[in-house]
Amino acid sequence: MLENVFKDLMKYEGLALRVYTCPRGKPTIGYGRNLEDNGITKKEAELMLVFDISRLVMQLDKRVNFWKAQPVNIRIILLEMAYQLGVEGLLKFKKFLAALETKNYVLAKEEMFDSKWAMQTPKRVIALAKYLNLQKKTGDTEKWLKDLKVLREYANTIENMSILE
Repeated sequence: MLENVFKDLMKYEGLALRVYTCPRGKPTIGYGRNLEDNGITKKEAELMLVFDISRLVMQLDKRVNFWKAQPVNIRIILLEMAYQLGVEGLLKFKKFLAALETKNYVLAKEEMFDSKWAMQTPKRVIALAKYLNLQKKTGDTEKWLKDLKVLREYANTIENMSILE
């Protein structure tokens, strides 16, 4: 019986993958989710973050050919920059990326700070730049790969779930 409610709501509300203004003037997304009155829960926000990070990892795998060969601390920088700036925004940091690819971390740090991004979000850039000073620890790479595998499996499991089965 509840399945009918889901199907009806999906049918009549329709699916909107971008925020729109409903006839009552409320920002709405999904199957008629009123964001102004209902917002999202912490768990929903965490699930969105899992999917976002999972997508970014896949994009970085395809678009930044050297990122997998970098130490974990550098991959953290690239992933966090991609999250904040988008992969397209990250790719605009050509000198920074070239410095990372050649493992010239001193130059990479200079390029991070010599940017509009650093002026806009200095605390974040300072925090990320500290990763350039870290030495790779034994076990970091294995833990990173395990974490990525878990993240992908989790995102894949959720993506393949259906409440109507």
